[in-house]
Amino acid sequence: MSDTQDNRSEAGRFERPALCPADMRRLLELARKAVELAASGRGTPSVDRSALAPALRQRADCFVTLYRYGELRGCIGSRGTSEELWRAVIESAVASATQDPRFMPVTPGEVPDLEIQISVLTPARPLPWNGVADLRAKLKPYVHGVLIRNGMRRALYLPKVWEHFSGSPDIVAAFLEHLSRKAGDRTGDMWRDPATVYEVFESLDFGEADPDLAE
Repeated sequence: MSDTQDNRSEAGRFERPALCPADMRRLLELARKAVELAASGRGTPSVDRSALAPALRQRADCFVTLYRYGELRGCIGSRGTSEELWRAVIESAVASATQDPRFMPVTPGEVPDLEIQISVLTPARPLPWNGVADLRAKLKPYVHGVLIRNGMRRALYLPKVWEHFSGSPDIVAAFLEHLSRKAGDRTGDMWRDPATVYEVFESLDFGEADPDLAE
């Protein structure tokens, strides 16, 4: 019988685990070890599941983001797979360090200069919309992560990406235009297409630079 912690709601959907500071520190430790090993081609961390806190054995999707000197160095995550959180963090950390197509793989010499952030996601939910005005009314900047899809095109932004558009006179349009281009629409207008499907989610973000997580 599996000892995976059951964090499903009454509707049968997995909910985001409730993490304490010790849980967050442990996940960051696992992510850093995973990046260190991946950069040198030495596999993944060995983990004793029985020693992990129950929250880390709950199923959840996550993203791991790597920064070097304040600049993005990799960001990949899981969505819809709902692995146990500790495993999802390790797999996302390895992928961010070695598989992000925007960057060359992280080298061992870069690892000490990396800052790691983790985003633990709530399950995505559909966002029905009827016109641009309705969409603007329903989207919550800085709160909602957004996934859009239209045919074969799809793309996702985490909630923290809103910060990159904070100086825009129309933050919703700027956010969604860039997200449309990320999905492969060069015009940036995919977000206005009535055939575009939206899903939204929230995330719990924490990182090595957070003062509350210092030992």
